[in-house]
Amino acid sequence: MTEQQLEEETEEPDYGAETKINKVTSKGFKSFQRKTAVPFYNGLTAIVGENGSGKSNIIDAMSFVFGKRSSSLRAEKLTQLIFNGGENRSQADHAKVTITLDNSSGIFDEFLEEGQEVEEVKVGRKVTQAGSSMYKFQGSNCKRSKIDEIARKANIDPDGYHFVRQGKVTEIVEQSDKERRKVVDELSGVAEFDEKKDEAEEELQEVEEKLQEQEIILNEKKDHLEKLKEEKELAIKYRELEERKEKLEASTLEVRKRALSNRLANINTDVSEQRERIKELEDELDEIDEKIDEKQDRIEEIEEQMGGNNDIQHLENRIEKKRGKIENKKDKINDLKDQIEDLKKMKNRGGGNKKRAVKSVLQLDNDKIHGAFEDLISADNRYAVAIDTAAGGHMNDVVVEDAQTATDAINYLKRENIGRARMLPMDKLKDRNRSAKSKMAKKKKGVIGYAADLVNYNNKYDIAVNYVFSDTLIAEDLDSVKNIDGVRVVTLDGDVMSRGGAMSGGKKKKKKGKKSKKLSKSLDPEEKKKEKEEVEEEIEDLRKDIAELKEMKERKEEEEETDEELQQEKKELREELDDLRSERQELYSEQQKLETKVDEVGSKKANLKAELENVKEDQSEYDFDEDEMIGLDSTPEDLKSKKRSVVSKQNSMGPVNMRAIEEYKQKKEEFDEFKDKVSEIRQEKLEIEDMIEEIEQEKRERFMDTLEDLQESFSRLFTELFGGGNGELILEDDDITKGLKIRAAPPKKDPHIIQALSGGEKTMTAIAFVFAILEYEESPFYIMDEIDAALDKTNSKKLSEILKQYADDNQFIVISHNDITVRHADRAYGVSMREGVSQMRSIELDEM
Repeated sequence: MTEQQLEEETEEPDYGAETKINKVTSKGFKSFQRKTAVPFYNGLTAIVGENGSGKSNIIDAMSFVFGKRSSSLRAEKLTQLIFNGGENRSQADHAKVTITLDNSSGIFDEFLEEGQEVEEVKVGRKVTQAGSSMYKFQGSNCKRSKIDEIARKANIDPDGYHFVRQGKVTEIVEQSDKERRKVVDELSGVAEFDEKKDEAEEELQEVEEKLQEQEIILNEKKDHLEKLKEEKELAIKYRELEERKEKLEASTLEVRKRALSNRLANINTDVSEQRERIKELEDELDEIDEKIDEKQDRIEEIEEQMGGNNDIQHLENRIEKKRGKIENKKDKINDLKDQIEDLKKMKNRGGGNKKRAVKSVLQLDNDKIHGAFEDLISADNRYAVAIDTAAGGHMNDVVVEDAQTATDAINYLKRENIGRARMLPMDKLKDRNRSAKSKMAKKKKGVIGYAADLVNYNNKYDIAVNYVFSDTLIAEDLDSVKNIDGVRVVTLDGDVMSRGGAMSGGKKKKKKGKKSKKLSKSLDPEEKKKEKEEVEEEIEDLRKDIAELKEMKERKEEEEETDEELQQEKKELREELDDLRSERQELYSEQQKLETKVDEVGSKKANLKAELENVKEDQSEYDFDEDEMIGLDSTPEDLKSKKRSVVSKQNSMGPVNMRAIEEYKQKKEEFDEFKDKVSEIRQEKLEIEDMIEEIEQEKRERFMDTLEDLQESFSRLFTELFGGGNGELILEDDDITKGLKIRAAPPKKDPHIIQALSGGEKTMTAIAFVFAILEYEESPFYIMDEIDAALDKTNSKKLSEILKQYADDNQFIVISHNDITVRHADRAYGVSMREGVSQMRSIELDEM
């Protein structure tokens, strides 16, 4: 039968399927040497022929196009699919099969070029003797993936049950219960759940391993934390003892300070009376100076009256005035000498604002000693009080390069028995981070800024400045910070609010000589020396002037005669001047003696004040209010005894890890955080277990829904095929992982599993199962190869009627050699073999 003759068959109407096979064209494929095109229509098409005629090659050709491997096409390799020459013909160069699919519904439009509209599409495959395989779409080469996409779009699967190959029915009869259950697995698509479950179980295993590891680490951390907790509690106890010891030290200083203050208040001295007398002497000296000036003025008048002697008198007056100035300046020099000595004594007694120990360290010849902290910073006058208060006892700290330098300096103080001083080794100091609370407080109205930011200093002292001031804030007044907690604040007036909330302040008494950390020029001995030298130079200049005036006078006296009367008065005035100067000298001597006595009493007070200042300086190292101190009504000896008791308790504690307090806090936070992570992993494990349970539940629901549908179709089809009876699909133990049994009860017979039925009953039962699958797995066409091979005439008729019924709405292609089946077909094609070449022709059904 030629291609033209086959295509001249009358077309049947479309039954509404989205697509169907319009034509299968083969050339060089297996036994089809020549190009053979077989048109297919809706309804039931039968293909008949003797065994070995090549009729099954048609289903192989369709499977070949949709990607079946050669092993599934009854060949060991692809080249064996090419026509081999038959009995006496030439071997073909290639094998090519093209399937024409209906596209009147537009189902394949997405695979066409944009705007292209066709009624049908062609998919094909070609294999050459070289073993190359090519897929085609619309006559052009394409990737296999495109053919796969087209097949999925139309629900065509060469491995599906709508391709019922030879032996499929027998396979169903003979397959095990588990293999039969796997058919339901495939139909229900539960493999996707198995994949999800496998992934979830793999993930669960990873999470369980991770959880096990993390729980081991968590227990180790817990053990370490418990040990650290013990060390922390010991450190807190030690710190409490240390705080008590410091309070006792501060209290001892406070008791000493009060005692020194009382001694200063109880010193009986006549300093006040002596100073009054000094003031009276100063007034008397002023009066004498006025009288001397009056006498000198009178001498000048006399000289003016003496006419010719005016020049001489004028010269004498000038000489006297200059002598008077010399005497005054000599007195001033004596005063300056006394002041210089007093200032030196004051400096030596008081030592400036620095303790003796600090001064001694600063005098060491060591470049790594940078200086006292107060000498390394400066600030605007507005912030001076606040900065001084904020630094407290640290003002006298000595800033050194490293810990070794600090150790050497302390050893020097011990060796020389000089005293104590605090060192700030810059390589050991830790930068105190500014707390979050201080950063928030800094934004408050009335808060000026961080103390460390309000001082001027060389950047190399950054670590020392940050250590001393930390995150201390400077504010306008206490009202600005009353709502702030957990931050140390100092006001411009020197009031303090501690981190714990305690406030201290009030009116400070001004301390003599402490207006600034630098000496004022009026109290600097060197400045006084310069002033004395200037006065001495002025005296020398006056003496030179007097010598010149005397020479001028002598020359005038040679030229002029003097007026005796005026000369006599002038002489008397000069004698009075001499008396006044003598009297002045006596008064001045008395004044000097009184000032010496005042200095002696002042020296005693200065010593007490210096000692008091040293005590106050030592107090600045402590930051306790009076109400926090201990035993202020006790003696220093009692307080020192209590301190020794505290130290003894500390020593009995042995080595104490003070870092345990902060370390415990840090490790506790880490432990809690890690514990939360472990809890999250536990929760993740539970969620995965829940997910696996949900997957199993969904898988079972999907499987059972599919089985229920199959059971309904199978039972109905069994009854139709057997004309009664009952067929069941039974899941073993209701477990979707076990086997699926087919139990059949033909009319008037007891139910048996399929293996216990007769041959015909087995086949009909298997066919019912196959058709139940076909109902579930919809496809645009169904191809069955000798499904009726084992049936007798009665059963063949029943099967044909079922096929005819299904073909009303579907395209069925049945390969058979059963006359009954063929007579029920809408059309039929015959396949015959001549000289190893298959040939096809259309068969008139009335020929059957």
